[in-house]
Amino acid sequence: MGNRRMAEIKTSGGSLYVYTHWDGGSFPEMAKEAISVAKPRWDDEMYGVRIIVDQLTKHGRDEETGYGLMLKPMAEDEYNSDNPSVIIDFVSRKLIVKGKGACHLSFDKIVELSE
Repeated sequence: MGNRRMAEIKTSGGSLYVYTHWDGGSFPEMAKEAISVAKPRWDDEMYGVRIIVDQLTKHGRDEETGYGLMLKPMAEDEYNSDNPSVIIDFVSRKLIVKGKGACHLSFDKIVELSE
């Protein structure tokens, strides 16, 4: 039960994984929106990652369940088995979505498409 998906946020210092139990089908679009919101901090990974996480988990604020954070992937992604199907790469500034809703877009293209 649920609609699970994992996002990997890659930085120069390693990766952080964000898990959703209920918003899996929306995660690719949520990632695009989060990248756009974080644009002023694309050059500052520390703040950029915080903005991305905040945006990806905003539907679960103040809730006990629904989202999780991991330093290594340890949750089921029903769209890509045990691997993250959404990859937000701050180093190369690209979004990669695998499985359902697959795409490969630069951060700049995401902002351009949202305008």
